[in-house]
Amino acid sequence: MGLNPNYIPPGWVEPNLGPGISRPQPDESTRLFRLHVKQPAMPLMRVTIPAPSEAKALLYCKNRWPDCTAEVIK
Repeated sequence: MGLNPNYIPPGWVEPNLGPGISRPQPDESTRLFRLHVKQPAMPLMRVTIPAPSEAKALLYCKNRWPDCTAEVIK
């Protein structure tokens, strides 16, 4: 018995991915930001994202995981 590669779980929200949307543009200067990301019914994740600013880092998280709550770790 194998996994179905075309299975989409109920309540799936499609992420918005790509340069400038879920990660910086290739020519942008960035620094690393650490964030706590919480998705419904999942444990808290600690992620490190390169971004030009805190606001962009939060935007990249929201685009990768559309139904999450995210906060920058100071």
